[in-house]
Amino acid sequence: MTAMYSDRALVIGAGFAGLLAARVLSESYGDVVLVERDQIAPDTEHRAGTPLSGSQAHDPHTLLARGAEVLDTLFPRLGAELEYAGAVRADVGSDFLIRSAAGWAPRDHVGLSVLSTSRATIERIIRRRVLKLPNVSLVDGVTIDGLLHDRGTVTGVHGRREAVSSKDAVSSRDTVRGMVRGTVRDEVSADTAFTDYTAFTDYADLVVDASGRNSKLVSWLAELGVHCPAPMIVNGHLACSSRLYHVNPDLKLDWKTAREFTHAPATKRGGAVASVDGSHWFVTLFSAGGEAAPTDEDGFLSHATALECQDIAEIIKTATPASPIHHAGNLRSRWNRFHKVPNWPRGLLALGDSVVSLNPVHGHGTTLAALNCADLRTLLHDHDLAKEPQLFQRAVAKAAWTPWTSATTHDLGWSTRRRSPSARFAQWYARRLADVIPHSKQVYRACVRVSQMVDHPTALLRPAILSRVLAGRVLSGSRPQARER
Repeated sequence: MTAMYSDRALVIGAGFAGLLAARVLSESYGDVVLVERDQIAPDTEHRAGTPLSGSQAHDPHTLLARGAEVLDTLFPRLGAELEYAGAVRADVGSDFLIRSAAGWAPRDHVGLSVLSTSRATIERIIRRRVLKLPNVSLVDGVTIDGLLHDRGTVTGVHGRREAVSSKDAVSSRDTVRGMVRGTVRDEVSADTAFTDYTAFTDYADLVVDASGRNSKLVSWLAELGVHCPAPMIVNGHLACSSRLYHVNPDLKLDWKTAREFTHAPATKRGGAVASVDGSHWFVTLFSAGGEAAPTDEDGFLSHATALECQDIAEIIKTATPASPIHHAGNLRSRWNRFHKVPNWPRGLLALGDSVVSLNPVHGHGTTLAALNCADLRTLLHDHDLAKEPQLFQRAVAKAAWTPWTSATTHDLGWSTRRRSPSARFAQWYARRLADVIPHSKQVYRACVRVSQMVDHPTALLRPAILSRVLAGRVLSGSRPQARER
């Protein structure tokens, strides 16, 4: 059983990663406080801070099989609760329709099932569970501006708590214990409203940054004289547009998720559709190699019509839209190498997108955050991470290697910059795998297990797989032809 190391832990960010971190910390700390920028009611549907300016609020979050295993250990029967809320369970082989540049993947039962749900649904259900814990509380509407510190140790945070009031009547604030230092008022309009900011200060034995891809942690550390190495950034020059549709029961489909991949250098358009929350389809169209993603209805349909997977176009033609078209561009991956900072302060941890934010097109982000929290739980059994924070940051780096390599290997195919020998080999081998997948259930099954992070990527180099990959392209001297569904 985990020991109680100290009284108070503070988590910056009440999104997916922050909620999981609070759940884990509740086992080791007497008081866990989630501090969130957005205003959150108990059943808030969509946080304004959802990644990519809200375009992921309805995004289909098919948590990878490995990530689902972690969630089941933290939240027993979570899968059943998500299914009750409308999440769609699917086998990643037989229920998935996958098209690569070489053709259609086999529709073979793999035995790994995943749940497809919206970001809003999974966050709402997990938030409800976390906030029921007796030692976890939420302070919302707070913008963190920096860290409090004392002789190499982070001791808390400071920032501003916001509330919008009418010009004639300013609502009173609840005074947060030990946090209030004053009030700042910014006038927004002479006729409508202004914003009050109440200074916010809170102290903790451990501060965890889970504020996401827009984290300001690097700047906060620089203010303390702690300088981080330049982040690794891979820009895949990808863009996507997405839209939610009501399910059309007249359109009979034999799959639950369909996906058509982009492939450098020639296949610049792709798309995906997933059943989410029981009554909706979520359609996402991808553009790569600098090609613009569609932002209007005519362009949306035109893009889908050009795909091999015509089911996507049929949905757009016949189903009723349930949302506007959301657009996100310049999708990239970034890795803040905090594990390499020699004078990393005590009392501070970082996880999730604050450390490694992956191109969301590839779908690894939520699973990586779950793995970070699994490592946090394991390490807390034997270590006081407030005193040994780099143990955890090294674990975060180790967990990131596989999803980072997977995401960036694809994205670097669209880059013109010189790549390392290892990156060139990874791309070469990935192309060979893609060529063989339409013709080999064994290779496809191995690829699925790796993509779901159940198996390590070295599984794709086992003799049985390697021989098929080489025979499919190198020894025959020809490219396998695409096979029809």
